[in-house]
Amino acid sequence: MKFISSLLKKFNKSSPKTKKSTATSGPSAPTKTIWNHNEKSFNEKLQKFENRQKKEEEEKELRKDRRTLRRQNRFLGFQNDLLALQNERLAAEKRSLKVERQEVIEKKNEIAKRLSQQRRISEYYRRKVVEMQKLNQVFTIDC
Repeated sequence: MKFISSLLKKFNKSSPKTKKSTATSGPSAPTKTIWNHNEKSFNEKLQKFENRQKKEEEEKELRKDRRTLRRQNRFLGFQNDLLALQNERLAAEKRSLKVERQEVIEKKNEIAKRLSQQRRISEYYRRKVVEMQKLNQVFTIDC
C-alpha cells in the first residue's frame, strides 16, 4: 500500500498537466471556447504576413540599392580624384608648353634680329666692294 501511494505521489509530481487540469476545473476557471469571433481570420493573417514579407523584401531591395549606390559613389569619388590629378598634370604640362613656346618665340626674334643685322652688314660690305671695284676700274683706266 505504501508502494502504491508513493507511486501516485511521484506520478502527480511528475505530471504538471494533470495538476493543471484538476486545478482549473473549478468554477472560477475561465472557459476556453472552440471558436473566438474576435480572432483574425486566416485570410487576414495571411494578408498581414504577405504585407510583412513585401515590406521586408522592399527593405532588402532598398539596402541592396543603397549598397550599390555607395559603391558607385566611392568609384565616382575615385574617378573624380583621378581626373583632378590628370587635370592638374595637364595644366602643368600646358604651362610648361606655354613657357617653351615663349622661349621659342624669343629665340626666333633673336635670330631674326641677328639675320637682319647680318643682312645690313652684308649689304654694307657689298656696296663697299662695288665702290672699290668702281674705283679700281677708274684707277686702271686713268693709268
